[in-house]
Amino acid sequence: MKKTIIAMTIFAGAVCMNACSDHPHEPSAFEKIYNSVDDPENEFFWEQFHSGNVSNVKTIISRLEKQYSEDSTNVVVAAHLGFANFWVLSEGMRSTQPLGNIPDYINNAYRYFTRAYQLNTNDKRILGFLSNAEMAYASLQPQPGPVQQSAVLKGQESIAAWPEFNKFTIGIGYTSLPPQSEPYKYALEMQWTTLEDCYTSPIDRANPDIRHILNRDLSGHNLGKDRACYNNWIAPHNIEGYFLNMGDMIVKTGDHAMAVKIYELAKASPDYNNWAYKDVLEKRILNARQNTVKFLDQTQQGIDNVIIAGSGALCMSCHQMSEGDKLRYKDFDWKKYFRQTDVYSVNG
Repeated sequence: MKKTIIAMTIFAGAVCMNACSDHPHEPSAFEKIYNSVDDPENEFFWEQFHSGNVSNVKTIISRLEKQYSEDSTNVVVAAHLGFANFWVLSEGMRSTQPLGNIPDYINNAYRYFTRAYQLNTNDKRILGFLSNAEMAYASLQPQPGPVQQSAVLKGQESIAAWPEFNKFTIGIGYTSLPPQSEPYKYALEMQWTTLEDCYTSPIDRANPDIRHILNRDLSGHNLGKDRACYNNWIAPHNIEGYFLNMGDMIVKTGDHAMAVKIYELAKASPDYNNWAYKDVLEKRILNARQNTVKFLDQTQQGIDNVIIAGSGALCMSCHQMSEGDKLRYKDFDWKKYFRQTDVYSVNG
């Protein structure tokens, strides 16, 4: 009996070894996603995005769509297709090339963010962007109400899960509305409470001087969800872009004095001198009073005359790399950073 058991054990082991040799180790979800970071299409996306080359976005999308057609389970590709289509919606006005119909980009952003979130529900950044995409998608529907409600619920869920990131993401969707409207007030309130989520609570709204917190260089550190609050390789001017947008939102309300205090916080960033939009912000400070009127005039054009969210530079105000930034990050191992930080929140 004992010999029979031993023989069966040896046989089972042999079967297992044969099976293992026929079916190599399946990568984990974490490995699969972060192996995709090495794809040339992913590198091309970041190269073009960091350089602000929105005129090349159709090439970006074409390359990503080809890869997606080969593997529709690739989270990185699905997410970047969502981002690329959103980039057109936010900054396509700067393109020197014709980009086609806006509704197509809205539909595709909604489609790809939906897919990316289905593939990885741990990534609440994607849920926030999906909420915005779904809200835009609702505007194309004959009966938008149910879709809008779905978008609102997704936005609320994303904020609850990652307020440091998603209060800004969701709030951006309301910046074009009149400043006296309730959604606009809600969006501006979220900008204030993000300062508490990120930096210090409670925030002194009469004198929000948090420069001593902002001037730390934490770009290479694994800050977890707090990375949304500081500059990093993905968004080398997170701090500056945030306060540029928030200051613009306050200008629209008519409070130019408070707007200047908020604009001034951008200067505390350790990377301020490398920021491509430094001159834009400094003009904002000089012209804050007159911009309380100008920013309400929908006939205005040009980056100095409209809020940053409507200027065609919203994404780039945080993400664009100047030559100084490129030099600074020249030897930075961003792929390793993605893994160490778990940028796609694979592990929750």
